[in-house]
Amino acid sequence: MQADPDKKPPTSAVAGEARQATGVQEAKDSKGAKAPRQPKDSRPAPGAPAVELSDVKLSFGGKAVLDGFSLAVPPGSKISIIGESSCGKSSLFKVMVGLIPPDSGKAKLFGKDLGAIHLKERERLRRRVGMQFQAGALFDSLDVMRNLELASLESCRGGRGKTASPSAILALLDRVGLGRAAGQGPSSLSGGMRKRAAIARALIVKPELALFDEPTAGLDPLTSASIIRLLNELSADLGAAMLLATTDLDVARRFSRDIVIIHEGKLKARGSVEDHLASPDPYIRKFLSRYNRLKALH
Repeated sequence: MQADPDKKPPTSAVAGEARQATGVQEAKDSKGAKAPRQPKDSRPAPGAPAVELSDVKLSFGGKAVLDGFSLAVPPGSKISIIGESSCGKSSLFKVMVGLIPPDSGKAKLFGKDLGAIHLKERERLRRRVGMQFQAGALFDSLDVMRNLELASLESCRGGRGKTASPSAILALLDRVGLGRAAGQGPSSLSGGMRKRAAIARALIVKPELALFDEPTAGLDPLTSASIIRLLNELSADLGAAMLLATTDLDVARRFSRDIVIIHEGKLKARGSVEDHLASPDPYIRKFLSRYNRLKALH
């Protein structure tokens, strides 16, 4: 029997579909034990970074994905995370928001140690985060408008502001060039449109931290450039801390001046594109050689 497309799935079904779409099932805490009880106040500590990772290590099947990774993200900042395919960028984002506990080290979100608080507190913190997953993770059973409605509803659980009105959702969809696609399902959208819908869903929650995982992957150069312009415009409006993961230095430099290179699970270097291009490090020179060739052609 085919499901009624106009009927919203129950929250439990949505949560299950979200876990399936992202390929992540959250553990109770990094050790599998009960975390110590903490106050339920999810406000950040005064002056705390939006995200702070300290010597984080993570491995899957004995293979190190993150190996002593440390990074602090100030509120309102923009940072590009660049590295080879499958170097751990997506896992890094999931550690940042507590979807995957690290094997060791510390991950703080809005000043709170994610390994020392309960699941409900982590969920409260995550409601202040907007995340565009690499695969989009839109609900196929809902049209674009209802995907955004659901994201806003989930974000506002527990008293975090008011849900976005239909007019506010349509205004954001217009802003990302999807106003006429509000009633369409994700399967009917092109690759670029799905990316834009996922970005809109991440931003409708009015996040204090927004994470964009390969938002231009697989797109043509013109569409990629338009998405980066859009992110920069929205960044100026929101004032949220934003991180973008990519394999493309040109995308990284268009998004932010602050660029982090990740290699073998470590923060290899951090600086501007000029800093990286002038680096004497053999790996960085090799990694950026393609960019230098493309630059020479233009």
